[in-house]
Amino acid sequence: MNRILTFWVLLCAYLNCAGWLLSAVHQLNAASYIVVFLAGLAMLFLGRRKFFDDPPISIHWPKLSRRFRRLFPAIFLLFAILVWTGGLLYAPNNWDGLTYRLPRMLNWLSNGHWFWISTANDRMNLSGAAWEWIAMPFFALLHSDRGLFLINAVGFLLMPSLMFSIFRQLGVARKVAWTWMWILPLAYGYVTQAGSIGNDLTGAIFSLLSVYFGLRARQSQNIKDLWLAILAGALMTGVKLSNLPLALPCLVAAWPALGLARKYLLNTLLVVSIAGLISVLPIMMLNQLNTGNWTGDAKNQSKMQIKNPVVGCLGNSILLAEQSFTPPILLGVSKVNDWVTRSTPHFLTEQFPRLRSNKMNELPSEEAAGLGLTTLLPFMLAAGASLFQPFCFRREKKWLFILPPVVWAAWVAVLFFMCKMGSEAGPRLMLPYYLLALIPFLRLPMLRYWLSLRTWRVFLALMALGALPAIVLSPSRPLWPAQTVSEHLAKVHPQNKLAQRIAAIYTTYANRNDILAPLRRALPAEAREIGFIAGSNDTSYSLWRPFGQRQVKDLGPDIRQFLQAPNFEWVVVKQDHWSENSSIPLEEWAQAHHAKIVLTLPITELVSWGAENWCVVNIEMPANLEMSASH
Repeated sequence: MNRILTFWVLLCAYLNCAGWLLSAVHQLNAASYIVVFLAGLAMLFLGRRKFFDDPPISIHWPKLSRRFRRLFPAIFLLFAILVWTGGLLYAPNNWDGLTYRLPRMLNWLSNGHWFWISTANDRMNLSGAAWEWIAMPFFALLHSDRGLFLINAVGFLLMPSLMFSIFRQLGVARKVAWTWMWILPLAYGYVTQAGSIGNDLTGAIFSLLSVYFGLRARQSQNIKDLWLAILAGALMTGVKLSNLPLALPCLVAAWPALGLARKYLLNTLLVVSIAGLISVLPIMMLNQLNTGNWTGDAKNQSKMQIKNPVVGCLGNSILLAEQSFTPPILLGVSKVNDWVTRSTPHFLTEQFPRLRSNKMNELPSEEAAGLGLTTLLPFMLAAGASLFQPFCFRREKKWLFILPPVVWAAWVAVLFFMCKMGSEAGPRLMLPYYLLALIPFLRLPMLRYWLSLRTWRVFLALMALGALPAIVLSPSRPLWPAQTVSEHLAKVHPQNKLAQRIAAIYTTYANRNDILAPLRRALPAEAREIGFIAGSNDTSYSLWRPFGQRQVKDLGPDIRQFLQAPNFEWVVVKQDHWSENSSIPLEEWAQAHHAKIVLTLPITELVSWGAENWCVVNIEMPANLEMSASH
């Protein structure tokens, strides 16, 4: 297994290095990636004995078959099959991915390098790029997004072995570690992202890999393990800036092995240099250069930075409580959301503005889910029982609180996150934090004692299976004829609000990956540059198709200049956003600038927004063509 983990870290680090280096020389294209892969294969062959000194991988099929006949591995295998099935059947439709991560990749690819994109969606420039560099070859070589789910799907399969090794080395009983290594990956946040392009799970995998190799370096005293820990930790921060506090437990895990670096100083300095390149450091430097602040948000326009740590901790605690008690299916969700909004203290929403934006859904979704009730309920029961544990556990009670430094460091990272982060998606952003932070609960004596009880094992199995609705019924990747059934129910029960909402949700998600396809069909095939006028959370992704042949430019930052001198022949406009930026109706402006509204359609991007009008506008004589004609 160690060979697979080593290969995964080296592959992801290599693709990140390749992405930044190709970008630096403006050669981000398919031909360059072919050279990159050929060079990578050559280096893999030459260095196979240096990095892959473990015994060759051999699969013992009878042993593997016996393992997955057992209850908890069988449940994990069931979810793994469902996750891969959903990923293979459906195109990615994660909203953050469609609004900024995939479009930013297409922008870089079309220009041959990373650049500061002129856009109303600041996340295209400010966010970490590690996931994007891993995914870039899919666009560059295949011109497709269908294989992008593999990044998370492969990581999901690595989770059990990683967790077992880490848990054991941090004092969790063998039986408890073995049981929970199969259950914890089935927490709502992990299992819903396992078949998607959400990058929170990616950060969690790199966090585990960094701690795993750091702890391994202590025992093996092998410099290669230390180097791998450094690279994995760098990738973790490169995925998302919010993962940066987790560098502390990663550092603590590897600390006793840092003395090895003195023996291999030059090589270690080279590894550290590579780690700096693939970490969040380049984005922080670019943010500082372009905005004057390393976060890219000096004025806190996104309201993500909390000034009062007490308010931050309280607000994030409320969000965690909401997600922690979310059942697999939550009916009457609108009433619950209204009650939560009314019950939240006013002083919190004043200083934690995005707290109001948090909304729960009928099903756990990859855009919002944390751990969920089915994962946390066993821990809550064990913690409660431990307060009244019998005399025979008293000696173990003292041992429980002698936690390894890595765990304390993880809790410091959690506390820092909760005091500073002001996002309504805090429980999702904390997915890389949970697995280390839960170790004190895994060390509870009750968890070990109860595993000898058949009733408890059945209860754990039922809790693990509680994530099934989130996978089978998921609007993102439904594993049943969701759209057909929901549309039929909506027709049969036209007055039923729930039936109408279910139909709207499944229909919207079914079209989300290519939500603006009806508008794109109105564009001529020869149109190579498309103007885009919409809000900061709208997606232009559909308009880039066919990938590699078209470029979409966000006119949001330059909309006033465009209104005076339109310089694009074809423009896609969201009417509501136009009205917010221009006092002249679109129809009047079009008439004054020799433009024609070719198509107007109501399109639902998000069910909560409802249908909004979008237009395709053809400008007969753009400003740039007028200038060339006059000359």
